Amino acid sequence: MMRSLPFSVRPFALLFLMMFSLALHAQAVRLDKVEPPNWWTGMQWSEVQLMLYGDQLSGCTARFTDERLEIRAIHSVPNTHYAFVDVFIPEGLPPDDYTLIVENNGNETRIDFPIYERERSGPRHQGFSQDDVVYLLTPDRFANGDQKNDDLPGLADFNPEEAGKRHGGDLQGIIDQLDFLADLGVTTLWLNPILENNGPNSYHGYAATDLYKIDARFGSNEDYRRLVEEAHKRGLKIIFDHVNNHIGINHAWMTDLPRPDWVNGSKADHLTDKHYLLSITDPYAAPNSEQLQKSFWFVDDMPDLNQRNPFLANYLIQNTLWWMEYTGLDGIREDTYPYPDQEFLADWVKAILTEYPNANIVGEIWALQPSYIAQFQKESHFRRDFETNLPSVMDFPLSEALRSYLRGEGRLRDVYDVLAQDFVYTAPDQLLTFIDNHDMTRAAYEAKGDTDRLKQALTILLTTRGIPQLLYATEIGMVGGESHIELRADYPGGFPGDRRSAFTEAGRTELENDIFRTTRQLLHLRKQYPALRQGRLVHYPMNWNNNVYKYLRLHESGDILVLINGDDAEKKVDLSELEPLLGNRLQLQDLLQDRQLNLSIDEGITLEKGGVRIFLLRNGR
Repeated sequence: MMRSLPFSVRPFALLFLMMFSLALHAQAVRLDKVEPPNWWTGMQWSEVQLMLYGDQLSGCTARFTDERLEIRAIHSVPNTHYAFVDVFIPEGLPPDDYTLIVENNGNETRIDFPIYERERSGPRHQGFSQDDVVYLLTPDRFANGDQKNDDLPGLADFNPEEAGKRHGGDLQGIIDQLDFLADLGVTTLWLNPILENNGPNSYHGYAATDLYKIDARFGSNEDYRRLVEEAHKRGLKIIFDHVNNHIGINHAWMTDLPRPDWVNGSKADHLTDKHYLLSITDPYAAPNSEQLQKSFWFVDDMPDLNQRNPFLANYLIQNTLWWMEYTGLDGIREDTYPYPDQEFLADWVKAILTEYPNANIVGEIWALQPSYIAQFQKESHFRRDFETNLPSVMDFPLSEALRSYLRGEGRLRDVYDVLAQDFVYTAPDQLLTFIDNHDMTRAAYEAKGDTDRLKQALTILLTTRGIPQLLYATEIGMVGGESHIELRADYPGGFPGDRRSAFTEAGRTELENDIFRTTRQLLHLRKQYPALRQGRLVHYPMNWNNNVYKYLRLHESGDILVLINGDDAEKKVDLSELEPLLGNRLQLQDLLQDRQLNLSIDEGITLEKGGVRIFLLRNGR
């Protein structure tokens, strides 16, 4: 028989029981989220490291209700809000919603972890190559297809009247223009990042606050998958703009770091302006220079991630694999490639291309020295400490040569000089070539109204070696402005209230239609003639009295001759240098003017000022 406590003791006992109950409640394990949120059967990456978010997770145990899912390790970290669980997914496991049970202090909590069957039908993970032309667009500035997601609670910043704010472009807007892009002649779309960027002035997308979620102002995860599917139906591919180097300051990690070394530095104390790119290869670099350039923050709102942390390294690799598998993406453009830990990046590339061997990855290495850029391409002639595994790099040296020519400062000889250094690359055809991008003043801005030079630069871009990339609205000669915000202007006709639509011939000005017709013609010629994509490049040097660039693209299906007159006057082009390859007589089809020429090689061809000719050689070799 339970004895009653004396009345005078009861308040103290009740208080003790209340405090004991609260202590038990405070120690109850809580599981709020798991990342990745699901996985798939049949993946080569079959041991997945789950990142658990919640409370009282330090020292927890974990198991699945189905024992076929094997827990191989549980990693506690000092922050009790996180734990990491290594799970092996066996071959042949049936797709299902599996339940993860986490226990601590005698309490347990559960969460679903779906395992899906992989999608294997249709075009997926196709990669991109010199057979493609990449069209780069800033989603917020391209087209607004769904006004309902313009201004959402908790995701402010929508103001079309202010240049640095959100303007409302979204995934539906891109889907609406896929037919226009396919008709233009591009084959691959590169979207600036579309993950959630819940911060001020982050329309550009490079300050992610959730790495598993599409920004709701662009649409949903499912909308992104639908974009990939709709693009594939039209023969278009999609490149994912990815960032291993940094996140946005408003990411939840930044108020509750999983581990102290999750980022380099802290919000209150971090390095800035350490763009020591050449330190990676500089034989005279000061000690720690390379480490400094790996660990600084570009701006205060972009914390620098520390990929040397093994849990973060796994997280970033799995996150990329997740997006590839979830959507069927064809490739990746990796932002700020020299700044993360390089050995991590080599592992990251290897994991992606092991899982998706037909995919492709291009790295942004913003430097003007071909020998520096070349060290990042796989099987480099220069790197001996480790293999980068990276198939493609961005060709900033060629871009600068073309831009210098557009400005009137350089000559076509500069283009020749850059290409003559291709011996430093292991695969120059796999370089991503461009005149401008979302970080550079536009080609038309650099040309200062010289449409002939703009057309010449576009001709070189679309007929020389490499994988060409066009910035959105280049096909209409958009000028933009000096700043990043000005150059990322809205595409006319993509937004409610626009007075005209440059997506249509009737909505374009006469000048825009002129540039559009030239760009579209070049794109379709490139698609039609394999020599312009795959042909061996043979080009001829220029002296300072001659600013005419001539080159051949030689291919078994037919050879192409390209002539560019960079002089300020009409020029008689000497073709005698071509005789060892082409013989004494030439039968030429002018692909731009659709006419035939039959001439002796010593006759030459006259080009007007600013002239461009593309000839198909009819007589063969």
